[in-house]
Amino acid sequence: MQLSERTLLRLHVEAVWGVQLPAILQSDIALSRESKQPPWRLCAAAITGDHVNIWRPDVPTVEREALLARAHEALALPPTIAGARDISREVALQQVASPTMDMTTVQQLARPLTSRDRALLRAFQPNSEGYYLHVDRRPLIGVISEGRLLSLAHSSRRTSEACELGITTLPEARRRGYALAATVLWAVSVSLEGLIPIYSALIKNQASLSLASAAGYRIFAHIATIK
Repeated sequence: MQLSERTLLRLHVEAVWGVQLPAILQSDIALSRESKQPPWRLCAAAITGDHVNIWRPDVPTVEREALLARAHEALALPPTIAGARDISREVALQQVASPTMDMTTVQQLARPLTSRDRALLRAFQPNSEGYYLHVDRRPLIGVISEGRLLSLAHSSRRTSEACELGITTLPEARRRGYALAATVLWAVSVSLEGLIPIYSALIKNQASLSLASAAGYRIFAHIATIK
C-alpha cells in the first residue's frame, strides 16, 4: 500500500504518542483539545520538500515563532551534534525496499511467540510476560536458540491503522542477524493484518538505523519535538 508521507506521519505520531490527528492537509495543524495531550508543545517534521508543524493547543500564539525557529535549527543539525536537552530528534521510516535477508532464512531463525512461550519471555526479561503477551503487543516474534529467547520483536505501539516496532536483542546475541530476522517477520505479520509497519529511531542511534536499512526501511520524516 502506497501512502503519502503526510499520512505516514499522522500514523506515526498517533501511534507513538497516543493522540488523534485529522488528515494533515496543511503545514500547520493543532491537536484537538479532546485528544490526549502529548508531553511536547511542538512536533516539527521535515518531509520531502515540505515541513509539517503539529501544535499542542495550549501553546500561545506569541510563543510559536520562537519554538518553530528552534525546531528548524534542530532539524538542520547533523546527527552527531547534540541538540538542546528539551528537544528530541528522531526519524520515522517505512518499509519500501527488500530486506537483505531472504524469507527462507528469516523463517528458519524467527517464529511467532504465544502464551506457551511464557517461560522463555520470563527468562528473557523477568516479569515481562504480562506486557509482551498483551493483545496490543502483537505480533510477537522471537528468535530462539538452544532453548533461549535471544531476540524479540513486538508492537511497542499499536493503533487501528499502524504498528510501531519494538526490538530487543540480548547483548551476547547481537550482530548475528537475529534482530533482522525478527524485524522482517514482524513487518510481514503486521502487513498480513492489513496494518502499516512503521519503524522509528533517535537520529543518533546508528545501530537501530542500520537495522532498519537492512530490513528495507527508508526515512520518510525527520522529526523534532520540543517540550
